[in-house]
Amino acid sequence: MKLTRLFAVSITLLAVLIAAMLGRILWDEWWQYRAVRDGVHTLQLVQHAMRAAEQLSVERGPVNGVLGDAAPPDPVKAARLRSARAATDLALADLHAALAAGPAPHSEALAAQARLSKTLAAARASVDRLAAAPPAERTPARLTAVVEQMFALIPQEMETVDGFSRATERVYPQLAQVLTKAHYAVDLREYAGRIGSRLTPALSTGLPLREEERRHIEFLRGRIEQLRQLLEASPDADGRVTAALADMDEDYFDAGLALVAQVEQASRDGRPYGMDTAQFAQRYVPHMAPIVAVRDALLQAALEQAQRSHAAAGSRLLLACLTGASLLLALSLLLLIVHRRVLRPLLWVTRALVNLGDGDLISEVRVPTRRDEIGVLLRALARLRESSIARQQLEAERGRLIEELKHSADTDYLTGILNRRAFTVAGNQRVRRAREDNLSLAVILFDIDHFKSVNDLHGHDAGDQALMRIAARVKLELRDGEVLARYGGEEFIVMPAYCDLPAARAVAERIRGAIAAEPLPLADGHLLRVTASFGVAAADGTHAALDDLLREADLALYRAKHNGRDRVEG
Repeated sequence: MKLTRLFAVSITLLAVLIAAMLGRILWDEWWQYRAVRDGVHTLQLVQHAMRAAEQLSVERGPVNGVLGDAAPPDPVKAARLRSARAATDLALADLHAALAAGPAPHSEALAAQARLSKTLAAARASVDRLAAAPPAERTPARLTAVVEQMFALIPQEMETVDGFSRATERVYPQLAQVLTKAHYAVDLREYAGRIGSRLTPALSTGLPLREEERRHIEFLRGRIEQLRQLLEASPDADGRVTAALADMDEDYFDAGLALVAQVEQASRDGRPYGMDTAQFAQRYVPHMAPIVAVRDALLQAALEQAQRSHAAAGSRLLLACLTGASLLLALSLLLLIVHRRVLRPLLWVTRALVNLGDGDLISEVRVPTRRDEIGVLLRALARLRESSIARQQLEAERGRLIEELKHSADTDYLTGILNRRAFTVAGNQRVRRAREDNLSLAVILFDIDHFKSVNDLHGHDAGDQALMRIAARVKLELRDGEVLARYGGEEFIVMPAYCDLPAARAVAERIRGAIAAEPLPLADGHLLRVTASFGVAAADGTHAALDDLLREADLALYRAKHNGRDRVEG
């Protein structure tokens, strides 16, 4: 090999290695930058979700005030409830807007928020109905049931908090402890609110606390103390968090819990409480504000740390870009000056020939305007590449069309199993073998009971889901050698491995039991319980005929439907 060519190859190899190294560095830095950028947004979503959970808890205070009032409730108390509901709706709307405006889709979180909105509407309706009832009808049991509906909203929202917290911790592992503490603060605010709500039945009716309510309050007090210890377990370096914790100890744990203890003591002594639910809420709820301040201080510290990481990642990315650009520019100038008229054209030719020889049709052939031999060769190589690409595309398109046609001809478009035509082909093949080897052959025909009512009640989309899920479930029940196909509409057909009528009935019973045993979850959350009726037919090898088997199986299926459905006949 000539020295000039050896030198050119060496320079090219060096350029490729440097470019690959820089590309990998830039790629890693870019993805790290994107990750920390998205992590900042995810952390902001944690804030929005925690604030929404807080507002759901805050709304219970005015609810307790209205439930403990006369019917209709005092206009001032009703106005407080409307204001609290508006604040909750605004917090949920802010969360929804933040989810929709994010750099990545959050379809699961948006769906969870939609479910929460429905649950919230149902809980508010229950509150309004009980508030409109006469006070005598607001028994402790009914009051507790309504309060429990409001309690149930918080775990739903906390699922969203947990999901985004885990996503944030994957990007910022160093924030795991801070986010965990913020979660503790949210739980502490919720349990503090629940203690107040547990007093609602007693304050509303003027009756002593029931044993069950006292046990709940004692449990909540223990959980609150546990969360307090977890929050204060390891000192925080951020002075804002330390100050917020001190305020929480002084305000809530001293004054707030003392108010709860006052109500409990009055209940034990059989004395009047001296306040109704609204008055209790006005005195108790402000004591919980420092808990929220602890949460906000923790989240603010986490957000600032995440923003610093984001800025650092941006600086590293910019530095990597500048470094890479400088190296590539220096290398390009060197090649241009030293080998502009000698090695560059030869390298083009060599690279183009190697690429074409290796079947690499992606890399383009550079075609210069020069008229010498190298220019002619490069233009010829470009034409060869273009013709090869065209031929490859035609072959790929033909193969794709053949596969699509074959798949479409043999597969049911909805369930993905064999269609009737493909089953007929497979069935006739088995009939021929059964005759040749004198083997028994069976056919199982079944359809879904009352399928029309599924479409009528839940819509055709639900019907399609039921067909797809039943097909998937039946496939799991089948063994090697057993063929499943959609025969038409809600009707399916199974051809077991070569077997007689009792064995085929056993297969049908297994499939029938599997369909009836487990409800089908629909996309709207409903559970759909379906059954199926089965007709079985079998024949020995010498008398096997597919049309006869299908006809007998169809008659047996008719008997199964006539005899009560969800059964096997044959």
